[in-house]
Amino acid sequence: MEALAKALLVEDLVKWYGREVLALNKVSFDVEQGDFFVIIGPSGCGKSTLLKCVAGILDWDDGDIYIGGRSVKNVPAYKREIALMPETYALFPHMRVYDNVAFGLRMHGKDESEIKKEVSEALKLVGLEGFEKRWPSELSGGQRQRVSLARAIVVNPTVLLLDEPLSHVDYRLQRRLMEDFKRLHNELGNTWILTTHVQEQGLSMAETMMVMNTGVIEQIGKPEEIYTRPRTVFAARFVGDINLFHGEVTAQERDRCTVKTEVGELVGTYLGESDLRGREVAYGIRPEKLKVEEERSNVYDNIVRGKLTGYYY
Repeated sequence: MEALAKALLVEDLVKWYGREVLALNKVSFDVEQGDFFVIIGPSGCGKSTLLKCVAGILDWDDGDIYIGGRSVKNVPAYKREIALMPETYALFPHMRVYDNVAFGLRMHGKDESEIKKEVSEALKLVGLEGFEKRWPSELSGGQRQRVSLARAIVVNPTVLLLDEPLSHVDYRLQRRLMEDFKRLHNELGNTWILTTHVQEQGLSMAETMMVMNTGVIEQIGKPEEIYTRPRTVFAARFVGDINLFHGEVTAQERDRCTVKTEVGELVGTYLGESDLRGREVAYGIRPEKLKVEEERSNVYDNIVRGKLTGYYY
């Protein structure tokens, strides 16, 4: 019953490359209908492998994948009601923009009059009206990216997969395209699953974010939850900047812990239920929580004396 309620359900997915590389190690998660779900992690963490398994490009070794409540273990890619926008955009160089966007519709056997209408609507959505007759070689990187996106959304997929879609454009264009992605997601209302290794993209676009590392899931949650309440040291370091100190818990009262660290005793909040007294822990402080003052303030906790040696923007 759970699978029926989800746009995507992944259960204990295992993927090996040969006998040496375990790319996915019993990965399990689900994605709600209409969610903008971002998978974030460093290169080699398994996020692109995961997306390719969902898309039907790669087989997997164990576990299962459900799309719209249906197992796709033996379902070919073209029958999965999904579309993939690859990292390289993969436009056909011998086809003009119109034919690139129309390709999927023709594969589904649609009438040419209907194809013309839907291609026109897709190009309008991505801001490329009037580009129908251009060749991919005549387009900028950002324009090629938009053509690839139009080709993906024109088939009206239940789930749209975007593999590192912003990795080949400059920062200014990234910011603009991130806004476009959010707008299009809101307009179309389908489920988007995007991979990235850039924390800003995940924090800015995701409704739900999943942090991956070496083939396993570190944490799943709302971006603000992962940022403010990371469950692992890796999640804390990868999502946003953080100062980490290691130390021993010397006192604990409800959700407040005192930790003896290399810079002195620090008091912090612990949201778990375990008794941490006497245990080694990591104590994290986000940069925006730090305050540098010449004189001691009226606060009593977490004052560290030091010398300012430099600063940068």
